[in-house]
Amino acid sequence: MIDFHSHIIHGVDDGAKSLDMSLEMLKIAESEGVEYICATPHFIPEEYEITREKYIAKFDSLVLASSETNLKIQILSGLEVYMHPNLPKLYKEKRIWGINGSEYLLIELPMGQFPRYTEDVFYELMLLGVKPILAHPERNIKIMENHDLSINLIKQGVLMQVNSASLLGDYGKEVKNTAQQFVKKNMVHILGSDGHNITSRKTRIKTAFDIIKDKNEPMYNWISQNQTNIINNKPTMELLEIKAEKRKFSFLNFFKKF
Repeated sequence: MIDFHSHIIHGVDDGAKSLDMSLEMLKIAESEGVEYICATPHFIPEEYEITREKYIAKFDSLVLASSETNLKIQILSGLEVYMHPNLPKLYKEKRIWGINGSEYLLIELPMGQFPRYTEDVFYELMLLGVKPILAHPERNIKIMENHDLSINLIKQGVLMQVNSASLLGDYGKEVKNTAQQFVKKNMVHILGSDGHNITSRKTRIKTAFDIIKDKNEPMYNWISQNQTNIINNKPTMELLEIKAEKRKFSFLNFFKKF
């Protein structure tokens, strides 16, 4: 298993508060059977921009501490980049980077908005060779209200990363329902714990994988076969066809036709 989204680097954002907490988060992930975990702190343009130098120093420190603690889990580099019109410029300037140094870039939207420039930014990034991954779309209010927003992005080449806690209901019923719908409709491509600490937002992910395997085994197999392609900067297999949403029959809607 690969955890594509976590905040295990301490002292850089709202994630781990100390190196000891970082190591405990790694231990939890390893106990779950996670082989690779991506360290993806927030990068918010014009508000909080972690430099590559600071990131590397913190990342190397965590890798060393993990090794000294005899943990086997492999830590991979990355960022969770906040959607902004300047992302193509930042990428060209090498101020933001993909997972494990790859072209796969994790990007999050504002929770309550779907900015009008979203598709344009993704398109411009793809022209630069980026393979965008949208972080936890199931938590975005506009996408919860209209799944077509996410479907259109998938059709344009954007991958979807769903949070394990969303499938478990930790963010509420609406988010859980959206995540479950995404599973049913083949709209999940990778999973992340989005772990921030060792209490309320842990680096647990196994149960979510089990849920996907139970609800949609073909998609579970697709994820299993392609997650290593992503960290190795290789193309993924063709995406599974998105399933149409089944609409319940309603006498009221029936008679509206006449």
